[in-house]
Amino acid sequence: MYRSSFGSNGQVQFNNENEYYQLIGYLAKSDGSSSIVWEHNEEQGAWASEGRIQLFTQIPDIFHLSLTAGVGNIWRRVNCNEFVENLRADHNFVIGYRQNIASVRSTIPPAFLPDFEIGLNL
Repeated sequence: MYRSSFGSNGQVQFNNENEYYQLIGYLAKSDGSSSIVWEHNEEQGAWASEGRIQLFTQIPDIFHLSLTAGVGNIWRRVNCNEFVENLRADHNFVIGYRQNIASVRSTIPPAFLPDFEIGLNL
């Protein structure tokens, strides 16, 4: 559920719960602008697996994310295991480009459904 900061370096931060639920809506919209991935980097000799949000288009400036360079058609990435785990465990996100919006919406507290819908429409 909501926390104001995710990641050991604060890679994903929110000023309030409204921003948190707006980002969840934005990531749930499944329009090709983002993807949730879990890269098994340890299989290639790196330190460990990495939960990432891949962004294929520029995102609204309202989100406070530490973005890293993208590769190929990926505009930017957010590397944050904690936040990816939060999306999966608390909001029914799955690995990949397509999210079940109704399933994600069912995890949103009623008071924050308007924020979720704002994110869906960004």
